[in-house]
Amino acid sequence: MTAQFALDESAGLKGQGNSVAGCARWPINLYDVMTPRQLEIMLLLCEGMVNKQIAYELDVSIATIKVHIRNAITRLGAKNRTNAVAIVAANSAIFRNAAG
Repeated sequence: MTAQFALDESAGLKGQGNSVAGCARWPINLYDVMTPRQLEIMLLLCEGMVNKQIAYELDVSIATIKVHIRNAITRLGAKNRTNAVAIVAANSAIFRNAAG
């Protein structure tokens, strides 16, 4: 299953540089906002993996995964885990499309 995200032009986000996800501008460069490990974990969350699966794949504890997720949520200025995953998924899709 693949999630698709689109910008809603009626929300006033397109081309106006409005603040999204705290103080970040839309779109945001995820490499500038979080560490490579946090981004790796967030992208695995975007694929639908749960903490236990990510911990097993990366050979770290579940507590370590939770700390990385919590720090990523803070750095993104997200309201919660779901919001953080949506921000990462939307921004990674934007940059993937721009590069291709």
